[in-house]
Amino acid sequence: MSVTRDVKGNSGLSALDITEITYMEFERNLYRIVVHTKDEVFYTVGTLKYWVTTLTSSGYNFVLADRNTLINVSNIIQLDKTFHVAYFGENLKGIEQKCFLSEKGYKEVVKDVKISQPHIQFIELPLW
Repeated sequence: MSVTRDVKGNSGLSALDITEITYMEFERNLYRIVVHTKDEVFYTVGTLKYWVTTLTSSGYNFVLADRNTLINVSNIIQLDKTFHVAYFGENLKGIEQKCFLSEKGYKEVVKDVKISQPHIQFIELPLW
């Protein structure tokens, strides 16, 4: 996938392996799609609807997790049932990468996870 390392594209194009993407989000004030991997952030153009169609048609496991976020289900390692959060693991700096999901998006991800990623751990806070 062609991306840039800066918002304006001054760094030129870089090739990004799609399997490394954890999630993509539309950043309204930048008018760009921000592409997240565990350790880096990239930028591209287009709409999330375009990217979800293109990526799923190419055989990748992406779900529209809310109106501004597209998530790579294959890279989720844990899901929080209480707060609807997807976790992708720690990056090189030891920071846990996570992405919040809408209620509808969470249900879509769970439906997909039960079929394609049965090893994903579900966590839930106790209801006191």
